[in-house]
Amino acid sequence: MIKISDWNSQVVAQKGTRQTTAYDMRLRVLLNNELIARLLSVVLLGVSVLVAFLTKNTYDSGDSILHFLFARAVPQHPENLLDPWAKPVFTLLAALPSQGGFLGMKLFQCVVVAVSARLAYVTARQLRLPWPALAILFCYAAPDYFRVQFSGLTEPTFGLVLIAAVALAVTNRPVWSAVVLSFLPFVRSEGSMFLGIWTVYLVWNRSWRALPFLFVGYAVYSFVGGLVLGDFTWVFTKNPYGLHSQYGHGLWGRFVESMPTLLGWPLLIFAVLGGLRMLWHATKLREWLQPLFRAELLLIYGSIVAFIVMQSAFWAFGLFGSFGMTRVLVVITPLCVVAALSGLAWLSQLGRSARVRGLIATAGVVAVVVLLFSRDYTYQAESGTNVGWRSTLHWRRDFQESPDMILADQGAAWLKNHDAGYKWHPISFSHLYFAVPMDVDIFNLDAKPPLTKDYAPYLDGVPVGTYIYWDGWFCPVESHLPLELLQKDSRFKQLWKGSIPMDLSNLAGPTAI
Repeated sequence: MIKISDWNSQVVAQKGTRQTTAYDMRLRVLLNNELIARLLSVVLLGVSVLVAFLTKNTYDSGDSILHFLFARAVPQHPENLLDPWAKPVFTLLAALPSQGGFLGMKLFQCVVVAVSARLAYVTARQLRLPWPALAILFCYAAPDYFRVQFSGLTEPTFGLVLIAAVALAVTNRPVWSAVVLSFLPFVRSEGSMFLGIWTVYLVWNRSWRALPFLFVGYAVYSFVGGLVLGDFTWVFTKNPYGLHSQYGHGLWGRFVESMPTLLGWPLLIFAVLGGLRMLWHATKLREWLQPLFRAELLLIYGSIVAFIVMQSAFWAFGLFGSFGMTRVLVVITPLCVVAALSGLAWLSQLGRSARVRGLIATAGVVAVVVLLFSRDYTYQAESGTNVGWRSTLHWRRDFQESPDMILADQGAAWLKNHDAGYKWHPISFSHLYFAVPMDVDIFNLDAKPPLTKDYAPYLDGVPVGTYIYWDGWFCPVESHLPLELLQKDSRFKQLWKGSIPMDLSNLAGPTAI
């Protein structure tokens, strides 16, 4: 039996000729966690890569496709690297992988998620949470985070930059944390909010030297934009989002009600427990003197709460182009899994012995994994939201090609068989996935004439001989182009029509083209 007389003592009782130090014991635990973390990282990354090769789903068929097209077209249109909507940092990072097609984009996202999960482990380990390697497993067990790996969306990269800044902060590298975070607004616009959180944190810790580095990202891109675009203020003057959203507004509770979809029920419960644990520790004044407590409070829990409140406010008041898309919550997943690990550790303290505490933790992990592949447990909220929808993973629902993409492929196949010289004709469409099977450069207005101008149909600008693909969602919603307008216009003739019944339990987009 080995007994450590004191945690800080180097002298340990021995049996026989064996002698161990407290430092040695801690090192062994660290090595065990590191080995498990590496094993989990390799295995789960391998699972993601396998799914990337098998799945035909792109998470959504709007922004996911458009970000991919922006990145893929960088060699032909280098100006895309400074497009404020596409987000410069994301476009820069994704430009090379996207040359391998959408599969290249998916593999890039798999790496982004793997690195993010690793950084969540580093953060949990530095915060001295038990079983920190579970942070990696929890990242992959968050259903919406797993699904978004196979998209072209900016959310995973935003989450990576955010958790990287947190990991650097808790490992006592505030300057590098500030530098990394300074580029967050150039991955997604919401990144500007986190500059305020980091400012409070750095001031609280008296890290005065790190404060100016929060503006490195703005300085770099303002300078580059000034040289290329001739406008050193382009970061502010070319904001693609107006004050008022064209999509209207909705209910305050929309994003909170979507948390089960993001994390699944077990992880959500553990994350809430983690938040309650933090509030409990916040009642103890001595905790506020600890730098790691302040980092955990502000950078993890503060970021989670602030982001949810901000998105809820934008949607409730109809601000800054908000469409109420709850997928944006994906960016806080690495932070939420650290909170969930903290909550599981707190829950395990109900056990009076190490064995019982281990059993509680094991039961929690089993619940996370098993329920991930079970049915959705839902309830109808007063708002009408089906809370808990898609809080699990199902192959047919989540990873098969969506109906609108199937129709796009069918339409492209028809056109190629109907007109061997179709590449010589302009092709107009609002459903951006058409650009993928037809290999259309959407940034060449001669190849793809616009169907709308100033939020109104613009059919007079469509050249003679243009093929137009009309779909049941993007054309009426984004291009404000109803089908009747085309049908009543004698300049256009319907050549092909297709439709697929939609599974209403899995709204994936339009069902008629």
